[in-house]
Amino acid sequence: QIPNIPAYCVCGSRNSVDHTLTCKNGGYLIFRHNKVRDTNAEFLKEICQDVRTEPELIPIDNPHQLPGNTMERVRLDISARGLWGPFQRTMFDVRIFHPNADSYKNRDIKQLYSQHENLKKKEYEQRVIQVEKSSFTPLVYTTSGGMAPMAKAFHRRVAELVAEKRSEEYKDVMSMMRTKLSFALLKSVLVSVRGSRGKSPRVAELPISCLSFNLVPKGLTYNSFVPNKP
Repeated sequence: QIPNIPAYCVCGSRNSVDHTLTCKNGGYLIFRHNKVRDTNAEFLKEICQDVRTEPELIPIDNPHQLPGNTMERVRLDISARGLWGPFQRTMFDVRIFHPNADSYKNRDIKQLYSQHENLKKKEYEQRVIQVEKSSFTPLVYTTSGGMAPMAKAFHRRVAELVAEKRSEEYKDVMSMMRTKLSFALLKSVLVSVRGSRGKSPRVAELPISCLSFNLVPKGLTYNSFVPNKP
């Protein structure tokens, strides 16, 4: 039991660290995802061209031609040119999972990394390659800061290019990147644990015609106007 928070979540489950990091109420899963997405986009802007967040994929004329997600108005998390090759465009999609969730009990962490990477590839890779003419890199993390193999390769490559551009030591750049990513995850975890998940009551707003601005009535002057006394 976490001190100074309700014993039960608004969804009815008993509150715990594991539950607060997996509960969909409150929007904290999206907040965590967006913090990591924006941190990685910031890294890429240092060494890549045409960096975009939430790029929309090109619509598919015949959805049955490709496996995976073929819906319209699909967006990935980041796109950038120049990471794996000078003019090569790469698209990235972020996933963050909590390894201590009930559905992952008694599962090896390497299996979980592989599972989530393969799910992302199954959903988007062929569409990105065949339609977008780009490469696809899934970025999978855990809530505690762990990285799947492709996310590690991504961070190593970014650190190499940043170190080369700034004439810095690779180890110093990698340390800076890991620190920024760790703080982004830590902030999102703390907000998930301590944040409110209830619905805020809506306050009825009066129309502007009902509000008094203490104006002088028409036809009177300030000298002749005497406000009504209670």
